[in-house]
Amino acid sequence: MHLTNITNPNTPISVFEKIANAGSVAPSTLNGLPGMSSLEIAQATGKSHKHVLRDITKMIKEIGPLLGQCQYIKTLAPDGYGRLQPIIILDKELTFTVLTGYNATLRLLVNRRWLELEGSGFKRVSIQDAVVHLVEREKVNRQAALRVVNRGKPSPQLTAQEKELQRLYRAAQRYEKMNPMR
Repeated sequence: MHLTNITNPNTPISVFEKIANAGSVAPSTLNGLPGMSSLEIAQATGKSHKHVLRDITKMIKEIGPLLGQCQYIKTLAPDGYGRLQPIIILDKELTFTVLTGYNATLRLLVNRRWLELEGSGFKRVSIQDAVVHLVEREKVNRQAALRVVNRGKPSPQLTAQEKELQRLYRAAQRYEKMNPMR
């Protein structure tokens, strides 16, 4: 669906079109899932960024312990002059929550934007799949770390007598396995 409003170029619809087409705000991520920044919300709604930050901060304080699995991050990002300015990135649920205080037209437009974000290459992953991925990644990291640690150690050089003792020990273990004592 193409969101165009020819009569008024400053409507929220045209702002969303500008964001989507011009990429004025790149899609944000929060732990690999799509996130919407306070700056993007400000641009989309036509509100001042400082007012959007205020609304988000107030909402987070009000929600408090009810946040549960909701995710957000407060960080700094450079503005047009290179100065670091505060920005908050919200997950889908918190984005919808902050926009509930705004008008219904804006909620509809943000819903459409989220549908665009979800269709732009972000893939939902189950918690089980995410845990499996993290465990596998940690195994690979551990193996790589052990290889680095073991590179510095000299390989042990056994004498002929030590090699013979190892051979006899292994033979005795095989014999015990084949002939267990009752």
